[in-house]
Amino acid sequence: MKLKTVILCSALLLTLPIGSTLAQSITEVRTEQVIMAKRATLAIKYPEREGTSVDMMGTAIQPRARGKAEVKRADGRTRIKLHLENLENPQNLGSFYTTYVLWAVAPEGQADNIGELSLNGSNSNIEVTTPNQTFGIIVTAEPHGMVKLPSPAIVAENVLRENTKGGITTSQIEYRGDSGVYYVIRDSSLVPDYATPLVVLGARRAVEIARRAGAGEYAVEELRQAENKLTTLEAIWVRKRSKEKVFAGEARDVMRLGELARSLSIERAELARQDAERRAADRQIARSQSAADRARTDADRARIEAERAKMETEDYRAALARAENEVAAARKRAENAQTEAERAKANEEVARLEAERARIEKNDAKQETALANRSAEQAQRDAEQAKSERDALRQRLFVSIAAILDTRREARGLIVNLSDVLFDFNKASLKPGARERLSKLAGILLAYPGQYQIEIEGHTDSVGSEDYNQKLSEGRAAAVRDYLSQEGIKSEKIIAVRGFGKSKPVTTNDTAEGRQMNRRVEIVIADSESLTPVGINSKNER
Repeated sequence: MKLKTVILCSALLLTLPIGSTLAQSITEVRTEQVIMAKRATLAIKYPEREGTSVDMMGTAIQPRARGKAEVKRADGRTRIKLHLENLENPQNLGSFYTTYVLWAVAPEGQADNIGELSLNGSNSNIEVTTPNQTFGIIVTAEPHGMVKLPSPAIVAENVLRENTKGGITTSQIEYRGDSGVYYVIRDSSLVPDYATPLVVLGARRAVEIARRAGAGEYAVEELRQAENKLTTLEAIWVRKRSKEKVFAGEARDVMRLGELARSLSIERAELARQDAERRAADRQIARSQSAADRARTDADRARIEAERAKMETEDYRAALARAENEVAAARKRAENAQTEAERAKANEEVARLEAERARIEKNDAKQETALANRSAEQAQRDAEQAKSERDALRQRLFVSIAAILDTRREARGLIVNLSDVLFDFNKASLKPGARERLSKLAGILLAYPGQYQIEIEGHTDSVGSEDYNQKLSEGRAAAVRDYLSQEGIKSEKIIAVRGFGKSKPVTTNDTAEGRQMNRRVEIVIADSESLTPVGINSKNER
């Protein structure tokens, strides 16, 4: 099963009165595999070299939680001094939770784990930094302190004070938590444990999560190291219960190794799945080639039969010519006969030869008709089989690409969409996520046995000058072209690379969502048979 954890976010500029807060609500959509938690929170843009404060407000999960964050932006970093009060033991929220984690959530939806909260009774103080200038602050309950994505259990988030400085934006954060593989579990047999130190429980959770993620198959050595460390930890803390500082470092080593085993397991399982898909594609190509070989054999057989029929037809015509010559000779003999008997005999021979000629003509017509019918039926069967095989190949290509990138069908071919978030801000350079997806796309195209051609088109929103947008769209289209070529796509396959700037929006530029949809690079993949030849525009190619 292919496992994915996705965080999606759309950022909207919003002017709020001082002291206003967003609605505190969580929507959960449960399926057999995942729990999707959607939540809105404030993202604040902090001015350079000015300190300010925001309040931390508890959610419905822990309504008594309160606190304050002192925030200051300077020298490319933002320092956060956070104080929280009235936090409950995380075990009260569920036996799977052992700690609280502080997150900085950027407007585009990227959530970064910037620190684990240590509890002093029901209070916690932490001082951390983040490179972000615009972000929201949330606190979540987690199974251990080294998780990579926030769980749905949000216990506190930032709200504005009357003296908070900075521009305000809002973000709708949308992320998935796995129902038994990552950081969420619904195991009714797991009960709260208030006797074991939370840091030890967190180490156990890290190893449990790695096992559920398939580390026993895909990250055997890393899981073994984590399990050995956990065994050592279990022996240490029992002897030194009152000295948590002695075994806290060992516990965090277990969490680190467990998270590494989980991450490697997910990555290697995905590689194994892709390898299996490649092998299946190779087998399908081999089957297609065998079918093509059979089709060629059938075509050769049909050609030989046609040549044989042609030769038989020529023999019929030669026999007919001979019969006509004999009829003519008989007529001449009849004309020269001097007695009625000779004329009668000659006329009888004429009649016999004419009947023979008629029989030969009839047989000739039947042979030609049968040959024509056989050839037409075989040609129709060959054409239908070839079309069916092409349609199947095109469908498999569409399904394979749609699994990794937003893809749609149009009259000119498959349109693969790369959104703006896959590029560095206001630049043509590709982010790692974009390179990963383009690598998978190149692998699919290299395995595709059909004929295809590619056009790459860059688009921007309406913000900025026409010349700037034109150059940015051309640069992004060229960056995609260069990366695909680096991954093995031949240059003759890429027949056009264009930048359209802001001239071809797909929706309105009056909203942030519309502008983000208009900032895109589209890869057009079409069969060579159906694509109208287009030359590369040297003026627009970068």
